[in-house]
Amino acid sequence: MWTKRKIFQTTISLKNDTIAAISTPLLSGAIGIIRLSGPDTLSISEKILSKNSIPLTKDKISQSPRSAIYCDLGYPIPIDKIIYTYFKSPFSYTGEEMAEFSLHGNPILLREALELLFKEGARPAERGEFTKRAYLNGKVDLTQAEAIAQMIRARSRFELELAQKNNFGEIHRLTSKLRSELINLKSECEAEIDFSTEDLTFESLSERVERIKNVISLCKTTLQRSDRAESLIESTKIVIYGEPNTGKSSLMNLLLGKDRAIVSDTPGTTRDFLSEEIQISGIPIKLVDTAGIRSTDDTVEKLGIEKSKSEYDSANIKIIVIDASNYKDSLNFIKTHFKDFKNSIILANKIDMVSSDWDQKEFNKILDNQERSYFEISCKYKDGIEEFINYLYERINRTENPENLILLEARNKYHFGKILISLETTLHLIDNNSPAEIYVNEIDEALVSIGLINGKIDTEEILGRVFSKFCVGK
Repeated sequence: MWTKRKIFQTTISLKNDTIAAISTPLLSGAIGIIRLSGPDTLSISEKILSKNSIPLTKDKISQSPRSAIYCDLGYPIPIDKIIYTYFKSPFSYTGEEMAEFSLHGNPILLREALELLFKEGARPAERGEFTKRAYLNGKVDLTQAEAIAQMIRARSRFELELAQKNNFGEIHRLTSKLRSELINLKSECEAEIDFSTEDLTFESLSERVERIKNVISLCKTTLQRSDRAESLIESTKIVIYGEPNTGKSSLMNLLLGKDRAIVSDTPGTTRDFLSEEIQISGIPIKLVDTAGIRSTDDTVEKLGIEKSKSEYDSANIKIIVIDASNYKDSLNFIKTHFKDFKNSIILANKIDMVSSDWDQKEFNKILDNQERSYFEISCKYKDGIEEFINYLYERINRTENPENLILLEARNKYHFGKILISLETTLHLIDNNSPAEIYVNEIDEALVSIGLINGKIDTEEILGRVFSKFCVGK
């Protein structure tokens, strides 16, 4: 006989009541939306909706699911003219009977309308409860529910694209593939255990080990892709570095499209680093303008220079600005610091005032073994700026493609780690000639971890953490 082990179980039951909440931000706007979901959706709706002073009945509403009904909200005294949409179960966001009320977007009006729903028997929704019900009703799995929250709170186009991938099943497909591989492994092991005395042929141990190693490799790659995505979401840092009065602050203002840094002919105007958050090609960028690097006895300026060097060392993209109008000082600066310029972008600014003895070949000799890019620009007249910015966009995009990355919540990363531990333990047991009866339990543990990722196994605590990140109306 086959050995039966219980791998998945569900411990959460669905509350059989009707919830309501405002689903749009509580700000003045053209439209505000209230959601209502649960078994009493129709009975509550018919008590507060009318058209031409005639109440809308359940039968009338249910005849036109997913159709917009222009009507009055509030009966017998209306408070607004609205668009009402009824969604029949299971063809709704939550999978339940559900309705949306589209009002004029005044926060006072929205609260008043919500009170009407509460008065007729709805209760206030908890944070994320609409999406929680969608999950419990099988409309989305847990990773897709998390993706909805990720989409809502995304701060950049880059982060949004990663969340969209998850919403359309990226993690679901990945975990389904892992689960299928492990189920096949488990089945082979169980067959070997239960039919060891039969004249049957099973896969070799080396083939089994190779299959386990392939799953381990997939898990490790997934975690690496996630770590890279996280580092980019936290923002790529671009640091502008160089001597005083080379035009670093002018360059920062150009990239920002506003006057953020003070620009002056007096050297040492920036005595500390300045930073601003921007987006380039949808990727969040932390742009940093640093204090001019020079020898000084000024204690405050020294501290600023130390901080600037620290920012430069931690930058993803390093921009060195030199002064084309002062060949001697620029050459000395390059000679002194050239070892720090690997993978940097060197900008010769003030090319409109270029020094008569300017010799780019001399720079090339010094930097011959350094991987770097070189541009001549004028921040004042914007000469060469377009070419430089296009290169900057290309460099960022060349490095970061959302298609190669994945966005994992902390709990998912934890469970992928647990899968790795279980499978590496499986390999260790096989290496020590343990029987399949022993190491199949580790495969079971890996399957449990996969179930916890996509919600095939759930607990109240896990769901509470996931859906607490949502706003109330979601």
